[in-house]
Amino acid sequence: MKYIRLAKEYDLVVGDRFELFYRGVICLNNPYEYQIFVRCNKGNPLPRYYTFTPKPTDVGEYELTISLIDNNLSVIEETKTTLKVYMPKESAKKLNVLCFGDSITFNGVWPSEGYRRYSCEGGEPVGNGFKNKLNMLGTCKKEVENETIGYEGYGSWTWRSYATNDNVSMASPVWITVDKHNFDENDQHSVWKNNNMLWVLESILPNKLKFKRGQGNNTPSPKILETFEHVEGGFHNEPIEVKGYEFELSNPFWNKEINDIDIKTYVNKLGENNLDLVYVMLTWNGLYIPYNTNFNHHFDYAKQVLRKIHSDFPNAHITVMGIQVCSVNGGIASNYGANGPYSDTFGTITTCFNYNEQLEQLVLSDEFKEYCRYVDTKAMFDSEYNMPAVEMPVNARSKKTELVGTNGVHPNMDGYFQLGDVFYRALVRDINDLEK
Repeated sequence: MKYIRLAKEYDLVVGDRFELFYRGVICLNNPYEYQIFVRCNKGNPLPRYYTFTPKPTDVGEYELTISLIDNNLSVIEETKTTLKVYMPKESAKKLNVLCFGDSITFNGVWPSEGYRRYSCEGGEPVGNGFKNKLNMLGTCKKEVENETIGYEGYGSWTWRSYATNDNVSMASPVWITVDKHNFDENDQHSVWKNNNMLWVLESILPNKLKFKRGQGNNTPSPKILETFEHVEGGFHNEPIEVKGYEFELSNPFWNKEINDIDIKTYVNKLGENNLDLVYVMLTWNGLYIPYNTNFNHHFDYAKQVLRKIHSDFPNAHITVMGIQVCSVNGGIASNYGANGPYSDTFGTITTCFNYNEQLEQLVLSDEFKEYCRYVDTKAMFDSEYNMPAVEMPVNARSKKTELVGTNGVHPNMDGYFQLGDVFYRALVRDINDLEK
């Protein structure tokens, strides 16, 4: 098996601290079991990651090589990539930008943080202040520095969800309305029962909760009773009192008149006639087979979506963002136990690596390479520290504690901001390319 999984290239931005995490590019249960030898004319190789904060004089391209070396000083494997450094540029015109994805996009943090860093002033990291140059499209909304941006992000969605429009089906999630709750990120994927059917908590809003179907819950339109009772998982187990509910079923890209996705009509309904840049991050959903190498159940629909965007807006550029590595310190076990889908932690990590590698190959294929490109999110995401975790005793007889993961695939807030940094770098690079 190939161990080092570097993408073809990485985007870097002047003044922005770039970090390439070994956990996100070395597919080993313990990526540190070999010496990790990094060579590049710029930057610094630290114990867990390589880092480089470019200066204006660093704009250009740099080769980076990673070698794995054993205790006998034999090179186990060696791979190269290219670091491309760009200067942030103010776009010559206002650009229409569309971001869409699944539950990792649901809260709008990564689209809003990339927008803030490009368009707003101040903050940390300090924004560029290129005001009124990005029009973020979407029916989901989020406030950013007294501005409102749009995006599309829905828990449990996949490429298929954006390519089809199933009505309430055996897989449709449900949103329930509540007066109040005390759930947080540590409660995601906890299991609940309503009307003798199992539901899994997926997304959390102040007065709304989204549940996806649990094991054996496949009735097309199940009746929702007034109380959800806790079964397992999470940190809060008080009964949930239901004030109302609604099944999720509507693809925002769908045009009922032509019975197909229609990106042009979608954009027109948002009051625009053009689409310049598209960013999509999909998907952890459906990657439940350990060590999997067959992703046609995703890519067949991914091709449909990419083709349709290109057909409706031939000049739009599409950036396909890979998925980050899952929790490596217990989040998988916390959500999925010791049996069943996703429960094999390294098998799930390997599936993530394989999916990202094949996603990049798809984007680099002759059909898509002229208007799509791939961004290797996993390499720039710190899955060791930017996933939800709590301090727990190291054993039943000790007062000492350690961090133990509580969520398999959803980041903590630092992680969401880190995904925003990935989007920001891609945005700066794409705007540079548009200005050529």
